[in-house]
Amino acid sequence: MTESRPGRIPVGDPIALRFDPETKHRLDAMAEGIGPRRFGALIRVACQRLITQPKAVRNRLAEARRLSAVRRAIPLVMLTLKLEPDTAQKFTALAAEYDTTVSALMRIALHRFLETPGRYKHPMLREAERTELSDKVEVMVNPSAKQQIWRLASRHGDKLSTALLRVALRRLLDTPGDLTADLEHIAPLRDLRPEIFSARVNVHFDAPLLDKLDGLAARVGSDRAELMRLAAQRVLEAPGMIEQAVNHEIFRSEKNRAHLIARHARRQARRRTQPD
Repeated sequence: MTESRPGRIPVGDPIALRFDPETKHRLDAMAEGIGPRRFGALIRVACQRLITQPKAVRNRLAEARRLSAVRRAIPLVMLTLKLEPDTAQKFTALAAEYDTTVSALMRIALHRFLETPGRYKHPMLREAERTELSDKVEVMVNPSAKQQIWRLASRHGDKLSTALLRVALRRLLDTPGDLTADLEHIAPLRDLRPEIFSARVNVHFDAPLLDKLDGLAARVGSDRAELMRLAAQRVLEAPGMIEQAVNHEIFRSEKNRAHLIARHARRQARRRTQPD
């Protein structure tokens, strides 16, 4: 706060925050309902509440990330595999054994292959020469995995991508490994669109508050920006005595404190006398 701008309190350097437009609009409306230039104080109060009441932060972060992934998930694409009957039977039997789908197994097979392709050219060329492929199996895979397989196969010739898919599948059938763990941690993974927070705003934070936020972030495996968004969402869902808390944050500077309190009292009086 300065003599020329008595409503502003020097609480540290400005930090650029990003929100989705809807959340930013709701925060703006809440801050405007409290008083002019209350947005920064509202965010600081929200962060202070999060720090002093960190209960269930881990669970809320996990749920927020899950919902974000659901919203941004790119649809799976279908691929048709031509297999010889005994391989098709082995493939479906393995899926039944683990109570899953052939698509989930195929996503694991592609993930493993793309992680360590190894020497695949000659096995792929041998697959391309097979003639006994009479059974068709349809699988749903991630678009990015399909594109990577197509790119790897195209280095050695045209129309080899399905042959390379069979190479990946045969590796899985020959060496199933720990499928239980992979079904839990790999099969559900989806291609995600970038998370975009297009609404930007600068908020001043003092060093102690930032240190506490960073400490909480380190404990829960998050970062400062994610925690600030969680804090904002919390205060929107449960504002409590938000007006008093925000005004207390505004008035906490000793400089011009009396001026700010008097101005706030006048605003409150005008609000009470205004007709509905």
